[in-house]
Amino acid sequence: MDDEEPIREYLSEALASLGHHVETAVDGVDAVDKLEHRFFDIVITDMLMPRMDGMELIRFLSKNRNAVDIIAITGLSMEYKYTDVVAAGATDFITKPFTLNELEAKLNRLVRERLMREELQRLAIRDPRTGLYNRRFFQNAIRKEAIRAIRYGHPLFLFFLDIDRFKDYNDQSGHQAGDDLLVKFAQILVQSIRREVDSAYRYGGDEFTVVLPHLPASHALAVAERIRRNYNRLSFHPTSVSIGIARYIDKSVGIDHDIADLISRADQALYHTKHGMGRDCIFFDEESRD
Repeated sequence: MDDEEPIREYLSEALASLGHHVETAVDGVDAVDKLEHRFFDIVITDMLMPRMDGMELIRFLSKNRNAVDIIAITGLSMEYKYTDVVAAGATDFITKPFTLNELEAKLNRLVRERLMREELQRLAIRDPRTGLYNRRFFQNAIRKEAIRAIRYGHPLFLFFLDIDRFKDYNDQSGHQAGDDLLVKFAQILVQSIRREVDSAYRYGGDEFTVVLPHLPASHALAVAERIRRNYNRLSFHPTSVSIGIARYIDKSVGIDHDIADLISRADQALYHTKHGMGRDCIFFDEESRD
C-alpha cells in the first residue's frame, strides 16, 4: 500500500520478479477492501496515506486479520518508531530510503517463519505415524461440528473404529509391519470418506474415529460398510475392523455433556461389536437409529 503510484508500480514489479504474487492498494481503505475478498500472507504498507493511514491499517489487521504478517515502511523524519509499529501489530519495519535487497531479506525471513509456524501447527494436530488428525484436535473438531449440527439442525455421526486382533498381527509380523498396517488403515479411512466434509482421527493405539456431519443414518452405515469392505480387501490376516456408530443428540443439558454422551455411546457401540457380535462388524447405538 502506497498512495504514490510510481512507488507502487516499482515495488510491485520488483516483488513479482522475486516470485511473489502481488496486488497493490492506494491506501488502507483500498487494502481492507481487497483483504475482504482474498487472503494475503504479507502486507507491506507505507505509513502516510489518505483516508486510512498505515498505523490505522496495522491496528485493523492486528485485530481482524492476525494471520497476516505486516511490514511497515517508515521515513527517517516520521514520528513512528520501531516500538510504535510493533506495538500496533506490525511484524517488522523498514526505513526509507531502502534497497530491494533489504526488503527481500525481510520478506525471506517472514516466509521462513511462516513455513515454520505452519509446520509446528501441523505437528501439533497430526498423528506422526499415520498423518491423521490426533486425539487433541478431535476434541476441538467434534465440538465445532456439534455446534453446527445444533445451529442448522442437521445430523452428526461419530464412528469409533478398532482393528481386531491387531496385537496378534503385531506379534506375528513384527512392529514395523504393525506400523505399516496402521498407515494403510489411515489411508483407507481418508479414501472412504467425503473430502473436506468428513474427518478421520487416530484416537490412540489401534483405535480411530471418524466424524461425519450432514448425512442420514443410512448413508453413515454405507460409509462404514465401505471402510470395512476396503480394509478386508487388503487381507491383513488375522485382523478385521469393528465399527461402532452413534448420532449426536441435543439433550438440552449442555453441549459438553452431549459430546461426552456421544463419545460414550459410540465407544459402547464399538465394544458391542467386539464382545457381543464377534468382531468384523458394525453396530449402531440404539439411540442413534432413525
